Amino acid sequence: MSTATLTKKELFVQGSLTTDVAEMIEMLAVNVPGVKSCNVNAVNKSLVLSIDTTKDEGAVINELSSLIKTMDSSLKLTTSIQENKNNSKAQRKSADGDKNVSIILGGLNCAHCAEVIGQKVSDLDEVQTANLNFVNKKLNFELKNASDREVIIERVINIIDTTEPGLDIQVIESKKVKKAQDNKVEMILGGLNCAHCAEVIGQKVEALDEVEMANLNFVNKKLSFELKNGVSRNLVIDKVINIIDTTEPGLDIQVIEKSSSKGNNKKVDMTLGGLNCAHCAEVIGQKVEDLDEVEMAHLNFVNKKLSFELKDGASRKLTIDKVINIIDTTEPGLNIQVHDNRGTKELKLKLENLRCKQCADQIEFEANKANGVKSATLDFGNCILDVELDGTVSRRVVTEEIATIAKNLQHCLNIQVKGISKAQNKALNEKVTKKFDKDKLDKIRLFVGVIAYAITFIQQVWGGNHGHANQDMISTVAFIAVYLVVGGDVLLKAAKNIKNGRVFDENFLITVATLGAIIIGETSEAVGVMVFYKLGVFLQGIAVGKSRKSISSLMEIRPDVANLKIGNDIEVVDPEEVEIGDIIVVKPGERVPLDGIVIEGSSMVDTSALTGESVLRSVNVEDEVLSGFINKNALLTIEVTKDFGESAVSKVLDLVENASSKKAKTENFISVFSKYYTPVVVGLAAIIAIIPPIVIDASSQAVWYDWVLRGLTFLVVSCPCALVLSIPLTFFSGIGFASKNGVLIKGSNYLEALRYVDTVVFDKTGTLTKGVFNVTKVNAVNVSEDELMEYAAYAEANSNHPIAKSIVKAYNKNLDLGKIGEYEEIAAHGIKVNYNGKTVLAGNEKLMKANNVKYTPVSETGTVVYIAIDGKYAGDLVISDEIKADSKEAIAKLKQIGIKQTVMLTGDNKKVADSVAAELKLDKVYSNLLPDEKVEKIEEIYQGRGEKEKVVFVGDGINDAPVLARADVGIAMGGLGSDAAIEAADVVIMNDEPSQIAKAIAISKKTSKIVWQNIIFALGVKVIVLVATAFGASNMWEAVFADVGVALIAVLNAMRAMRMKEEN
Repeated sequence: MSTATLTKKELFVQGSLTTDVAEMIEMLAVNVPGVKSCNVNAVNKSLVLSIDTTKDEGAVINELSSLIKTMDSSLKLTTSIQENKNNSKAQRKSADGDKNVSIILGGLNCAHCAEVIGQKVSDLDEVQTANLNFVNKKLNFELKNASDREVIIERVINIIDTTEPGLDIQVIESKKVKKAQDNKVEMILGGLNCAHCAEVIGQKVEALDEVEMANLNFVNKKLSFELKNGVSRNLVIDKVINIIDTTEPGLDIQVIEKSSSKGNNKKVDMTLGGLNCAHCAEVIGQKVEDLDEVEMAHLNFVNKKLSFELKDGASRKLTIDKVINIIDTTEPGLNIQVHDNRGTKELKLKLENLRCKQCADQIEFEANKANGVKSATLDFGNCILDVELDGTVSRRVVTEEIATIAKNLQHCLNIQVKGISKAQNKALNEKVTKKFDKDKLDKIRLFVGVIAYAITFIQQVWGGNHGHANQDMISTVAFIAVYLVVGGDVLLKAAKNIKNGRVFDENFLITVATLGAIIIGETSEAVGVMVFYKLGVFLQGIAVGKSRKSISSLMEIRPDVANLKIGNDIEVVDPEEVEIGDIIVVKPGERVPLDGIVIEGSSMVDTSALTGESVLRSVNVEDEVLSGFINKNALLTIEVTKDFGESAVSKVLDLVENASSKKAKTENFISVFSKYYTPVVVGLAAIIAIIPPIVIDASSQAVWYDWVLRGLTFLVVSCPCALVLSIPLTFFSGIGFASKNGVLIKGSNYLEALRYVDTVVFDKTGTLTKGVFNVTKVNAVNVSEDELMEYAAYAEANSNHPIAKSIVKAYNKNLDLGKIGEYEEIAAHGIKVNYNGKTVLAGNEKLMKANNVKYTPVSETGTVVYIAIDGKYAGDLVISDEIKADSKEAIAKLKQIGIKQTVMLTGDNKKVADSVAAELKLDKVYSNLLPDEKVEKIEEIYQGRGEKEKVVFVGDGINDAPVLARADVGIAMGGLGSDAAIEAADVVIMNDEPSQIAKAIAISKKTSKIVWQNIIFALGVKVIVLVATAFGASNMWEAVFADVGVALIAVLNAMRAMRMKEEN
């Protein structure tokens, strides 16, 4: 047994410390040499460490500081609380003008004191209502008059200090409230040349009821005024502008907004490629400089460079758009490049209606060659084009160039750029779309071609039966006309592909096959192949489009707008513009746009978009809500806790959209297979067309005719479209369906791996049980129950284990940590501590035996903590955890779907573990395990297993990271709102129900079944047709079916992955 003298050290964190990061610090800090325990208070941003005195304290703190930096580079560890106090004072100072006050009482551990503080604050004459929530240590009160705010806050702080001295008091405000209290407004009145008018304007503005004071400096034409507290900034500005317009019409009025950190780059440089008109250059430079948002502008005609500087508060993006519009109207057709010095950026485009894999490849190829593009990757599965910009060309110019490329290659595309409004996307599509609708024209050509072919074919047959000598010539001409009308674009694409060296393209192969057939006299069959090939591609496109639409509908959870509350005004904005701490309002029927905490109102919310649960959930004040929830029946006011990019809905969408980048082994096989399939079949076609005639009878025209036709038929079957289209589509459909049901699968590889699972390993606490510990029984011996709880609470005070926290919570009194002396944690035994001059032992039976304490073994089901004082047994505490409601059903479902073995790993004692395992009917259970021993047990389970015998580990996603990483598939439970769970696992169950695991495995098996159906069907039909063609038993009609017909059926079959029935 190792012993060590420990010392306590309190440190503080500067920066925004989230609950998730605080938990990770608590968990990982003990890995720093010398740190025996760590308690983190996320509210007052403090750390209480127990440090081994044999270690260098400075070195320990430096290493801990480095660890925290790796979690969040914005955080800084300090030994001083002064900055936190200064922040609190600054917050109090900025809080003027708001009736609602919230104060965090860091270190408040006395429930009775909390009740006294709440009552005293509520009794103040100036306070309307008051409430102190002891759990989150938050005091909320509403003032009768906002003007008394500063005085009352000081009075409340005095009440807190006299009732419970030493608390870390922080007055908290939302960021938007602070912004609204920035009461100073400044305006530039361009063109103001009348001193008397300036004096009149200044007096009128100051006379406004909403204005505290005003001043107009006639020399620099600057009007400054200060608003009174609580007034609407926008409305007052409108009034002031009206005064200026009526007093001195025609002035150039500019409201100066403070520059944000997001837009400090004022200088903009552009190159105007192709500018050869000096006069036009002069006009452009003058027009740009005349813009209200521009400080100065200069256009150098020699190097064709336009430079301009933005005024304070001007929108960089909107101003650039205005400048580009000036250039386009003054001198159309110039190649405009914005030199953006703000680093690499990303651009994401959704190419809706993209149904052609070869078009997708060509779009990706051309996009990579576009100006300003560093790299471009198109995921055909979800039609997302990810573009990395090199910063040399403006985002807008690159967007339009890529949109034009995509539209030219496939005219039916609807291009949606992430991060811009629907109106902007609509305008973009209208701008890059050509004057005529080629898609509609293609449909007309196809319809006319099918009808014309049918008429010509019937006419040929009828003419042949009646012996009309000229009918063959007329029919041939008619067939050729139909061929050109229907297949003209195929011929043009084939010609372009030959020029670019792409000879194994489907357009080229169909062209060669049909032209070859026409040359040898099979005109009717060749035209029929072209017509039905185009018809098949058209129907295939419709099927792919419908499947994409179905997948998209599963994920239509992104909110379009947020109702931002600024003072008493509501402004409708893009969710990406909202910041942490802002206040938003969600009306009944609206989707919650960002993650946050309810600060006003109560309602029922629909969480099905994230969890798959159809039952409505009740939310009240101080409850957490996530983006993607739908508010059903009452107004909710929410304080935002995460930026949109970090919100639940963004992470869900991002995971689903990027899931197809992690390909399954089957997908990789198909990708490799398709590279070799076409060249091999084309090679076989050439062999069949040339070798047999030479061997059989090289002089016979009939022999050559027959074998060349067979070779041409081979070409029609040489494209693996059925597999290339349907396999990724099936996996993506399965992932989309799973996400709709509250199961996030982070890649096709994990979805496929779930199919082969035969062993599911569970962590107990928080996975099969609720993970909420409570002291259910206190057995005191020779001391009172209160004394036993006191000794137990002080013994566990420095531990961050959930059981220790449950004991401290049950004690429910303020702890004076200064009374704790030497402290020692004994691995797998418990704690030894000196409290009030007495040696206290708290732990399991091993601890009692090791210290020769005579104790009474307890037979209760639960975790038992034995307590000894100065070597004498003082009693025990029984701590229990509750099994989740659907854990038993989850295990039963897993066995129903073929899981051979269910295992539970836990650090709890054998009796508790065996009790849980027996109730849930688990096959194996391992107890008394340390974290590293869980990994060892997983390694034992792996021994002797085959490639297709996968192991799944299910944990909480935070404390089980090593085991999650070691398993074939790691599943994190309760990922709803948990960043750590989403990062740690391969699959995330968004709610807290273990029964979802069986659903995930069932979805995997169904998806894999459809994948193999398509592979076997597509390859089977192609092989049959190829063999039959080689022996002369099939023709081009069967070949067309084997190509586009099979692809159409495979795509339709892939759509079934989105329509799985509930497993019984």
